[in-house]
Amino acid sequence: MPVPSRLAPVVALLALSAILGAGRLHTELKSSDPAKDTVLAEPPARITLTYTTGVQLALSSASVHPSTADAATVSAGTLRYLADDRRDVLVLPLPEPLDGGGYTVKWTTAGPDGHPISGDFGFRVELPAAETEAEAAGDAVAPGDPLTPPVDAGSRGQSQTDAAESRSRFAYSRAFDRFGLYLGILGILGAVAFRFLVLGSFAGAGASQDVVGCATHRTLLIGGLGLGILIALLPVRLLHQAATFFPDDVFGNMFTVATGTPWATGWWLQLLSVVLVTGGLLFAGRKGARPAGWRIAALGALLLPLTPVLSGHGWSDSPRVLSAAATYLHVVAAGGWMGGLACLLLAGIPALRRQDSEAAPGAPGIAEMVGAFSRVAQVAVAVLLATGALKVWIHIGTVSELWTTPWGRTLLVKDLIVAGVLLLGLYHWRVVRPRLGHGAGGEELKRSAVAELLLGAAAVIVTAILVAQPLR
Repeated sequence: MPVPSRLAPVVALLALSAILGAGRLHTELKSSDPAKDTVLAEPPARITLTYTTGVQLALSSASVHPSTADAATVSAGTLRYLADDRRDVLVLPLPEPLDGGGYTVKWTTAGPDGHPISGDFGFRVELPAAETEAEAAGDAVAPGDPLTPPVDAGSRGQSQTDAAESRSRFAYSRAFDRFGLYLGILGILGAVAFRFLVLGSFAGAGASQDVVGCATHRTLLIGGLGLGILIALLPVRLLHQAATFFPDDVFGNMFTVATGTPWATGWWLQLLSVVLVTGGLLFAGRKGARPAGWRIAALGALLLPLTPVLSGHGWSDSPRVLSAAATYLHVVAAGGWMGGLACLLLAGIPALRRQDSEAAPGAPGIAEMVGAFSRVAQVAVAVLLATGALKVWIHIGTVSELWTTPWGRTLLVKDLIVAGVLLLGLYHWRVVRPRLGHGAGGEELKRSAVAELLLGAAAVIVTAILVAQPLR
């Protein structure tokens, strides 16, 4: 359903703010010591990695590898922060002096949002005695040659290819997890919103208790489907996170990824929300007739949007409070709109048709139910557009990033899909809904609403890909 015309200036202003938004910092390696491709006259005592934001030590690793193909990884100390107030700097002690030769530092870490980033860089140690011996053996590196000996070029190229393939597989897997997470959240939020805001208003208008009861039961099933998706994702997300940062010992690091990070907090909130929603729906009864059960489920539903807040870009952007609030409201609004639309199509309208022949003259019907949903949808769409524009303003550095980066291009695809959904909503509001009051337009509403719902699902898929992508 569309945004009322009086809100158009607000949306336009927020869209302009998105275009004029200032740059924001996102996690990437800012500098290192030794620096990339430097030649040292003496071995370093430690490797220092400085990032553009604070990083999560529990999800960080670093190692030093000699350029010689058959050499073992360099023995190193425990990776740590430079200081408690410098969590943007990681230090890897090297207790044993390095021999002369080329070395590669490989690192992995996660910013505040829990997204993994990794990289590598090389440096060389030129000890005077070692240099003389190397020249005698014919192994010296000529001026202008790469720091890594040519003998290892194939091995290193293969390593980089493997790393790229691993990142690609991770991106697809992460997007799939995100899609499931959003689908489950939208299902539960939509069910709760439809039960209280649509069916509550519909019942208050004098609707048949049989219709309300049938619609409530069907809404309970939709919420239960979303709940089932989230329950299935709980162990999958935990295993996935452990495999991402600790591929050599996944099960041994399950506790590590489940504690001490914002992502872990989001995972535990998902678990708590699942428990509350499960208890609430069970207490509501097989037909969903007990309001107290729905209230418990509503509490869990309102906690659920914190899960993507704590495990996405929303937690890494600055100012964090504004970014987190915008992300939370964005998810809630999407749930009220798309999840509510699914309940209207799969629960409300079928319940009305089932009882149509028994309805009393003058009893509220499809026009009143669609009208109740329309009021909810208008508020949800307004919030969705406002928070979406605000998130873009916070998220991007320059407007050119919208077409020069994969993240920006994916965002533009999402915007096109959302525009299609909005046009269908406008069509419902201006054309179809008035016809319902005259006993017509029911089939037309069904067809166009199904199209709107499918486009909404496509927007959720693109959003899952968008959140799984790095910004640059």
